[in-house]
Parts: sequence; C-alpha cells; structure tokens
Amino acid sequence: MKYGIHSTRKRILIAAISSVTAIALVVTGVTVFMNVQKSNAAVDVEPVSNVSTMYWGDQSNTYGVATSDFIQSLYPDTEKSISEIFVKEGQAVKIGDVLLQYDTTKLELNVESKKLEQEKKSYELQQANKDLIRLQNTPPYVEPVFPDPEPTPSPTPVPPSKAELYTEINEHSKPFQGSGTSEDPYVFLCTEDCVLTKEFLMRLLGLSTLTPTPSPTPTPTPVPDSTDVPTPSPTPNAVETPEPTPEGTEELPPDTEPNQTPEPIPSTEPTPESDTGLGASLVSWFRLLTTDDTDHTAAPDSFELPNGPFAARFEVHEENNENLPFLKGWAMDGHRISAGFFLEDAAPEDNIAMLSVDPDDPWVAPINPGDGMYTQEQLNQMIAEKKQQIMDLELAVKQAKLDLNKAKLELENATVTSTVNGTVKTLTDLDTAIASNAPFLVVSGGDGFYVTGTLNESLLGRVHVGDTISVSAWEIGMTMEAEIVKISDFPTTSNGYSGSGNPNTSNYAFTAFISNAEGLQNGMMLDIILQAGSEDGASNDTLYLSKAYIRSDEGGRYILKVGDDRRVHKTYIQTGKTVYNDYLEIKGDVLTTADYVAFPYGTQAIDGAKANLPEDAVLGESEAPTE
Repeated sequence: MKYGIHSTRKRILIAAISSVTAIALVVTGVTVFMNVQKSNAAVDVEPVSNVSTMYWGDQSNTYGVATSDFIQSLYPDTEKSISEIFVKEGQAVKIGDVLLQYDTTKLELNVESKKLEQEKKSYELQQANKDLIRLQNTPPYVEPVFPDPEPTPSPTPVPPSKAELYTEINEHSKPFQGSGTSEDPYVFLCTEDCVLTKEFLMRLLGLSTLTPTPSPTPTPTPVPDSTDVPTPSPTPNAVETPEPTPEGTEELPPDTEPNQTPEPIPSTEPTPESDTGLGASLVSWFRLLTTDDTDHTAAPDSFELPNGPFAARFEVHEENNENLPFLKGWAMDGHRISAGFFLEDAAPEDNIAMLSVDPDDPWVAPINPGDGMYTQEQLNQMIAEKKQQIMDLELAVKQAKLDLNKAKLELENATVTSTVNGTVKTLTDLDTAIASNAPFLVVSGGDGFYVTGTLNESLLGRVHVGDTISVSAWEIGMTMEAEIVKISDFPTTSNGYSGSGNPNTSNYAFTAFISNAEGLQNGMMLDIILQAGSEDGASNDTLYLSKAYIRSDEGGRYILKVGDDRRVHKTYIQTGKTVYNDYLEIKGDVLTTADYVAFPYGTQAIDGAKANLPEDAVLGESEAPTE
C-alpha cells in the first residue's frame, strides 16, 4: 500500500517536471527564432533628407502691370493726425526715406481695442464649445411609465364594540382595559355627558374604609323613688355597675357607621345645557359627587372596583365604539391626586433640527431645471443652434484677428517712407487737400520699374514691407526679384486674382520695386508669387517627415530609425501639424536630416532588423543649424 502511494507521487512529480521543461523549451525556441529572424532580416532605408521637407509658409499668386514712372500719392486721413513732416516740395528722395510721421497714440489704442475684441470672441467661442459638450452629454428626458392603478381595496369592517358604554360610573362599573396603575390606568368607555358618583371617587382615592367618629349618647337622669331609702355608703374596692341604657336606645358596635343620611348639598355647577364645548360635556361628570337617593346596591355576582387608590381614564370615541378614533376624555390618578382633560396623545419629539439654507449664500448652487429635463427633440434642436453659434463665433474670431492685423499694420505704417526714387512734386496743407479732394503730398519717380498687385486679407501680418517676391514676364521669358515697398492700409475694390479661393474676403494692394528690370517695358503684364511666412510663427528649420514613414501602435506614433549598431529600432515621436497634405511636423530633436529611416511596413520591417545602408553612410553626424 505504501509502495503505491510513493509511486503515484513520483509519477506526478515526473509529469510536472516534464511540463515545465516543455514550456521552457517552447519559450527558448520562440526567443531563438525571433533573434534569428532579427539577425537575418534586412530592410532598406532612406535618408531623412529625401523623405522630409521644410515649411516656408504659404504661397499666393497674383498679377500686376509693370510701370516705369511710379507716383506715390498721400491723401488726408481724417482718422489720423500728422505729428511731423520731414520733406519739402522739390526735395529728392530715395526708397525708404521718411516722408512724415503720424501720431501713434490713437493707433496704439486701436490695436489694444482690437486685441481685446479678439480675446472676447475667443472666450465666447471657448464657452460655446463647452456648452455644446454639455448638451451632447445631457441625458434626454424619458416619460416615466406608470403602472396601472391598483383597485381600491374594500374597507376593512370595524369590529363591534365589546366595552360597556357608561353614562354614569360607580363602584360597580367595569373598565374594558387597564390594571389601575399610573402607567396602565383603568379605561372606561363613556358618553359625552357621563357622570361620576361619590362612591366611585372615594374608591379611586382609597377613602371608602374610613369610619367617622360616633357622637356620644346622652345618659338620662334617674327619677327618685317615692320612698326615701338611704343610699348605702360606697364600699371600697367595689365593682362599679354600668349604668343602664335608656330604653329605646340601641347600642351600636364601634365599627358600625350610624344610619344617618345627611341632607343633600345643592349643586352650584352649571347644567350641560347651559355650557358649550368640551368643558360643558365633561363638567357634568361631577354632578353626582354627593350622595343621592339612587340605590347603588349591586347584585351579589356583579363587578366591584377595588378600594384604591387607582388611576382611570374616561374616553369618548366615535360612534361609542372603542375601536374607532378617540375624540376626547378625562384622566384621574388617585395615587397622585391629579386630574386633567386630554384630546389626543402627544406625538414624541423627533429631535431633528431642520437645516436652514440662506438663498443669498453664494455656495448654495441653484438646481438647474434644464439638466435631464429636455426631450431628445429639444436637445437636438439646442445642439444644432449651438453648432450654428459656434460657426458664427469662429467667423467672428477670424474677423477680429484680421481687424487686429490691420490695426497693427496701420501702427507699423505710422512712419510713412518713400516707395519710389524721385522728387517731391506737391506738398500742400491738409485743409486745401480735403477741400479739393486731392493728395497733399506727391512723390514722382523716374528710375526702375514698379509693379502693383493684391494680397488676401488672410496674409496680412505674414507679408511685410521689405519682403522679396518673385515676378515673371512670360513675354520675354524672364523671372526677376522685387522688393515690397508699400502695402495699403485699406482694402481695394479690384477683383484681381490673389490666390484665395474665397470671393467674400477683402484684398489689399501692394507695390513692389524691380531694381534689375532689364528687358521690361512699360505696361508689360507680370505674374507675381508671394511667399507668406508661417501663420503660427514656427521656425523655418522645423522638420516635416512624410506620413508614409510614420506608423502607430498602442504606444503612439513611431518610426524605424537606424541606430549606431546599423540596425533599425522602433523610436516613438511627437508630431505636430500637417503641411502640404503629406508631411507631419516632428517635434523635438529625435530626428535630423542626417538620419536614416526605414519604411515601417512589410515582413522585414521589424525592430532590430539590419539596415541596408550605403557604403559611404555616416551615422550620427548632422549639420549644425545655422544661426
């Protein structure tokens, strides 16, 4: 028997060891296979410079006409005040020379006002988006389903009264409840005009056994006999003979009450007919406190109350039934010699203090009746209205931003410089210019060529005076550079093409000077390419990698970057905005143009695979950014 037990344990131990060994072999095999696969896998890689780009901003196309003699005219502006004029009539000027200076105080206030307006609209847009999220998360109101009303149960019949109803309570009246103590008094069912007898009250107070002191019986005077018989002298130590009892007088036992009925005392209490209310009905209970002529002798087998003291309650119920609601009553306690009326039992105090809430307390949040109280149709309508409000606010934010850029542009142009190389032809006072609707300052140029184009309002603040643009004259097949010398403060009414697809936006005229204008002729049509800077002020050396070389998993976005061991490794990255619809911004310094990356898809594109690098590839050496 013992040999069988040891054999079974041995077999179990051998099976367990075999299972652990098999699992270890499987894990080892998988690990070895993966390592072999990594060591044998090879993947092609590309330099980052070939699959990335730099973002230099947006391009905008427009056109203009080459002009050999450009005239710069300045008209009076009633919203601006000139603080100083730096030129005189007939003075020669060059491009960039200061002509006049506007007062910047009002312009700076205008910039601050536009900035506050933009912040206000941005805040309203933010709050509207929060309201939309709250509405989308608000559960709709669902009409509750009420169960069918249960049938009204038939009233429970009131059990008949088993207590005896009394209109007069004496020593033989039987209570229907209680033991006579102060805590559990006798309870009698009474009518409203019930009265109490003297005998009952004496028993309640425990006075029915008291015996009054008997009156002394007078001794009659003896009548002397006709014969004079001398009275013998008293004999000492003689026993005194008791005097005879007068005839007709019966000697009573000491404990026997004399059979004398006192005259009844007239009652001075009002009758029930003359009183009203509870006192009128209950005061009649004392009408028979004195002895009357009624014989209260009970039958030998009748009930008799004990000689007290005891406590009793006298209750009046609806329909004279103790099972129906209590109306009123009277209580007497012979132990304490107390009595009192009562109408109902006092309810026990709950000792619960009510919380007082001050409606003016700012910490007491009012209940919002809208939460959970809207139907699905109402919520859909409110969400649609909120989305429309958000769209309107988004347009208002864009308009406020444009107004701010315009105000900043006016502030930047507070110092007016010459946009031509020429001579001041006209300089008059402002009143004369306003009266004749003519420019008060005119500069006429004669050297070089000028071209005038338009730019969309979305490019305000991204294209500046001094920027270089590209102009092309297809008639002579030449492309030249021009410098922007002026951007108008006011939108133009021209509908010339400005690169914006929205005809509802405004355009602003600008003038550029072409210094190397060889081959150009007056009136020649020119195509203009504007290179606008980044809208968010991003650095021009930011790297943007092709989306094809970026992959995602549960850890985030990653690339397969070649390491110093000449193998590709999974490297997680942080991305930013998308440009040109195909490139994602790579944040941080995790990647440079000198690195190599692999296409992250395919059977060979695994972490640790060997990278097929060019023979002259140098890893880890990137060009330092130029300052």
